[in-house]
Amino acid sequence: MKNVLAMLIFIAFFSIFDETRAESKELKHFTSGSYKELLHQYADKPFILTVWSTECASCIKKMPLLSELRKEMPEINLIMIATDNVANSEQVKSILTANNLDQIDNWIFAEGNSTKLRREIDAKWFGEVPRTYFIDKNHERIAISGALPREYYETVIKTISK
Repeated sequence: MKNVLAMLIFIAFFSIFDETRAESKELKHFTSGSYKELLHQYADKPFILTVWSTECASCIKKMPLLSELRKEMPEINLIMIATDNVANSEQVKSILTANNLDQIDNWIFAEGNSTKLRREIDAKWFGEVPRTYFIDKNHERIAISGALPREYYETVIKTISK
C-alpha cells in the first residue's frame, strides 16, 4: 500500500511539474530578410541577440549563464541564432532545451549561403562565435565576439535598457 501511495505522489508531482513548464517555442528558420523581421518585431524594444553554434564549446559553456540572466531579468528580450545548418535542428533544440532556453525566440540558419546571412546581421562580422549584440530600443548596438562574463552582461543590459 505504501508503494502505491508513494507512486501516486510521485506521478502527481511530476504531472504538476510537467504542466507548469511552458512548451518549447518553434525553432524558426533564419533566411534572407529574417534580420529585418527581427528588428521590426522588436521595434522600440531593447534586446540581446546571441549567435552561436553547436560546434562552439564556449557557446554551450555560457548557456547556463544566459538561462540565469533570462530568469533574473525576464523583461530582457533574448534572441538566439544558431549558425548550424538546418539539418542540425534536433541537436540545436536539444541543447536549448537542456539549458532552459527553448522558450525564447530561437532561430537557425536555413540557407546554404551562410556568408550572406551573416552579412545581413553585420557586414563587419566574419563568423566567429559566440557573437553577442546588445541592441537598444533605437536599434543602436554593441557587438562583441567571444564568451562574456556575467558582469559585462549586467552592465550592458542596464545601458541598453535606459
